Amino acid sequence: MKNKYNFSARAAVLALTLTAVFALSATAIAQAPPGSLWYNGDFNGVGYHANGVNTSDPPSQVFDDFFVTGGGWHLTAVFSDNLLSTVVTGAEWEIRSGVSSGNDGTLVAAGSTNAPTVAATGRSGFGFTEFMVEVTGINVTLAPGTYWLNVTPVGNGTGHSLNSMTSGTNCVGMPCGNDGNSWWRPDGPYPQPYDFSMDVIGPIPEPATVALLTCGVGVLLMAVRRRRSA
Repeated sequence: MKNKYNFSARAAVLALTLTAVFALSATAIAQAPPGSLWYNGDFNGVGYHANGVNTSDPPSQVFDDFFVTGGGWHLTAVFSDNLLSTVVTGAEWEIRSGVSSGNDGTLVAAGSTNAPTVAATGRSGFGFTEFMVEVTGINVTLAPGTYWLNVTPVGNGTGHSLNSMTSGTNCVGMPCGNDGNSWWRPDGPYPQPYDFSMDVIGPIPEPATVALLTCGVGVLLMAVRRRRSA
């Protein structure tokens, strides 16, 4: 009876511990958009840069870098977070590699849509509401390496589209909104000491989540083996 009680007590503690761990994990995952392979982080309330076509501002595109790891990534969606006062009628996107000073690099993939997903993030600043402008249904495979992403909202000829700056809060992947390696077209040299809120999405699980799940399964298996040997 003593061994049975001790095992039951340990099992209860283990269950509570795993429940707490998975609850914390779910909270952390929920803070970044689902399926994020790289998310540069939430708007920091500090600044922005024009990132739009067919608005009241001259056309401008913001690019920021991300690192593809492992055996490569398959992308199904991309987005940027923007402070908006224009009506979004479309979106354009590009992924580039090999960017350097005075060099826009090599265009790896690009596209556009007349039906982007536009959703409020719940954040705001400088008198604007922030929206995620997402392009879905893309099919891009990237080998490991460094790339630069741009997702530009297309407006209705009025208002503003301003890519939100970030300091990396709730980031996923690398870099974590903290390397100051962005650039913008046409008016900005590379690199700019700022980071901007944008994201790439795909089917590969975020490595930390896989490690957590593997660890949890391992602990449960160890508990079962110990019980059987008791």
